[in-house]
Amino acid sequence: MQRQLREIAGPLVGLVLIWIVIFALAPIARSWASVENVLENATGSGLFILCVGMTIALIGNCLDLSVGSTYALVSVVVGQLLKAGAPVPVAIVAGLGAGALCGIINGSIVVKTGIPTLIATLGTQMAFRGVADMIGAGVDMEQFGKTFDWIGTGLVGPMVCSAIAFFVVWFILSKTRLGFQTFAQGGNEEVARLAGIPVKRNIVLIYMICGIMAGLASIVYTARVDFAYVDRGQGIELLAIAGVVIGGTSMFGGVGGVGKTVLGVLIYESIFAGLIYLHYDAFWQQVATGVVLILAVWIDHTQRRASASRRTGSDTANKRSLWRRVGFGS
Repeated sequence: MQRQLREIAGPLVGLVLIWIVIFALAPIARSWASVENVLENATGSGLFILCVGMTIALIGNCLDLSVGSTYALVSVVVGQLLKAGAPVPVAIVAGLGAGALCGIINGSIVVKTGIPTLIATLGTQMAFRGVADMIGAGVDMEQFGKTFDWIGTGLVGPMVCSAIAFFVVWFILSKTRLGFQTFAQGGNEEVARLAGIPVKRNIVLIYMICGIMAGLASIVYTARVDFAYVDRGQGIELLAIAGVVIGGTSMFGGVGGVGKTVLGVLIYESIFAGLIYLHYDAFWQQVATGVVLILAVWIDHTQRRASASRRTGSDTANKRSLWRRVGFGS
């Protein structure tokens, strides 16, 4: 428990400092409404849910660049079904199923071909976006009704969906064999394979979970704006990666958690909101996101190198001690 608290201490302190600066420089932000606005943006856009799915993917060393296109495809699928008169639960299940199918396709390509995850999901990113264009281009998909709109309206609906996503992935990572194996294979896939872990099966499952979360995120945002659109989600995969890495989950696998992702998303959205309150142009928000992402990856990389160096030094010391005990060395 103490180790977990130490791990989130850095992002938590960073979040507090960001808000201290915002409150000091922008008096208009000194209200609960500004905090509520950050929460609404994080949950209502589906970004938090998307980041939760990306968390398990990065821990398992399964980078997914196709989540933005999955996001668009699910929006189109749900919109088409709702406009055709399908019940809301049926449309939601179909949307989640489409997200799961995208994830299974990603995992299967990686497992069957051995193509690096970056290239494989970059290819499916284009393919899924093309499918969304084929089935949704030029089709009017809006005004889905109050029952569906509640999912994305205000703070309650998006918060409920975000909480469900959080606890599902937290339970998988903390309480299941798949979660333990995800950390293991993310840390060292070859060692995990030699230890008997079904790495190929797990890769497909991890991508499927990530796809489902992308689907749920899309459903929330589609309900929020009350229309579906084929160009939705362009570039959102980079925001998802940024939110996860800023929170402390490693880009290199084996380290992370959804608790850290909560802080990462709040940090990102707080920076975004702070720049708005300080009247900076929109392009500065992109610059700030890129800089923070680079810093987060650099810190992660530095920490991993330092940890590896300490382990190497410890192994060397143990070997020297062994030689001294058997009568060799000084």
